[in-house]
Amino acid sequence: MKRLPLFLGIALGTALGWLAFDPPAPRPASANSSGPPLAKTAAPGEGVCTDCHGGNVVNPDALGSVTIDGVPTSYLPGHTYPLTVTVQRTGQQRWGFELTALKTADATAAGTITITNTITRMGSLSGRTYVEQTTVNGADGTFTGQTSGSWDFGWTAPAAGAGAVTFYAAGNAANGDQSNSGDLIYTKTASSLEGSATDVSATTWGRIKMLYR
Repeated sequence: MKRLPLFLGIALGTALGWLAFDPPAPRPASANSSGPPLAKTAAPGEGVCTDCHGGNVVNPDALGSVTIDGVPTSYLPGHTYPLTVTVQRTGQQRWGFELTALKTADATAAGTITITNTITRMGSLSGRTYVEQTTVNGADGTFTGQTSGSWDFGWTAPAAGAGAVTFYAAGNAANGDQSNSGDLIYTKTASSLEGSATDVSATTWGRIKMLYR
């Protein structure tokens, strides 16, 4: 009966020795078609997509880009704005993105994001909210084989007093080989100042007549 523990000890020692002198080669992480990890927008205190998609620097060339369309020059508190993020780069095959909106002054979350389709999803981490691509139930949020990827969603501005807001976006122009190598990462920021509703004095027929007396 004492032979079984002895045999197990020998087997365990052999396995540990093999791992020490001939460790298995690391496997590349799989591509995140269903949505990237949170906090990869290059916002203050965050990482960026190259943390996983290695091999290239951020914004490697002028052939590709990520854009944020619809950001107002100045926002009205509580007003909702439709935004669009687009990623493109000649020669690439799949697309992904992540965006967050933060108060410029203290880098805390600014406003709320509303999902308007099935190819984007939301996530929250450390008080910040993110929107990113996803691929679920047959909806391809990576636009496989197309020349670019484009995602729409809504952003509702924060209450009065939040001040300027900065949007941070990172885009992945992937080569479609199901690995994290050969993908090109681009970043973009856009800013919006806090505005206020313009007071408009009521115009009456009596006031118009006063102007021409």
